[in-house]
Amino acid sequence: MPFFVLHLVTLFAVYQNPFEISFEDKKELSHRDVTEIQDLLRKKDATKILKELYTQKMGVFDELKPFREFEGRINRCLKQVLIDPQRGLFPEVELVKINEGGSHCFVVAAPLGPKYPQLLKSLIEGLKEIGFNGYLYYRIGGVPNPTGREAKWAGVPYSFKIFMMMEAHNRGFTKLIWLDSALFPFKNPSALFERLENEGSFVLHRTHPKSSILPCTLASIENLTHVDLTQAPHVRMWIFGLDTSADWVKSFFFDYTEMVRLGVPFFSCYPEEYVLSALVKKYENYFPSLKDPKLVPKFGYGKIIKTHDGDCENFWRARKEGYMFVVREH
Repeated sequence: MPFFVLHLVTLFAVYQNPFEISFEDKKELSHRDVTEIQDLLRKKDATKILKELYTQKMGVFDELKPFREFEGRINRCLKQVLIDPQRGLFPEVELVKINEGGSHCFVVAAPLGPKYPQLLKSLIEGLKEIGFNGYLYYRIGGVPNPTGREAKWAGVPYSFKIFMMMEAHNRGFTKLIWLDSALFPFKNPSALFERLENEGSFVLHRTHPKSSILPCTLASIENLTHVDLTQAPHVRMWIFGLDTSADWVKSFFFDYTEMVRLGVPFFSCYPEEYVLSALVKKYENYFPSLKDPKLVPKFGYGKIIKTHDGDCENFWRARKEGYMFVVREH
């Protein structure tokens, strides 16, 4: 057995899932449950394991991004604010009808706090103003728990996005698009759902250096998916679309959940993006390449935009450059 594969077997056996908490499977979560989940997450710290993995380059890469960048990313969901009774902040889950409604649904999530909920709510207003007809399913705080067993994996960094899509599917929607809460629309995005209906999925591709992923993480993902991740386009999770009525999506969700269950594949600076990059490559027959390079700009816009204000400099900049969405400061 090659050393790398043998080492991975040891990794999975010894570390198990370093983000997993001891929380019983249950479908409905009360405020008390969410408080317990948050308390359990606070007791976890993946830094010790990260230090071991960070030093195990094994001759694969000459350089990695600074340790603190990895540390900040992988501990993000362990430290997230899910509920804060002392400040009167509780999880919020809503299905919002936008204009005339319809069968199309955006999916968004945000942690509790002063910034992201504001961005999420203004995103809803932006969709209304731009003339979109459909729904938006969102969570502020709390944890997605689509099958009743995902709550114990709430600490797996950025894993909530696909679980949010699974929850929206459980509510009867099949044409689903995940949106980052920092996005803001400058063109009616209905055309994205038309593409989703015709093609079944779409992704946003970007390029990230190898220095953003640990060698053992790369090997674990490749071992689980049989995908050469260095040859796969990198999936950027600002926006991600799936037609969940397709049979293959069940297998896609299963494979993703298995990666979350293991935890180790999420040790990188872009935890869910590398995992999904491998899965998109694995299911590449169902993921046509993105045709519209003007979907989201590579770099963000400085000012937080709340409305389509014609006097706002970023409004004219977005229109001139032709983007459907802009990324706001966050």
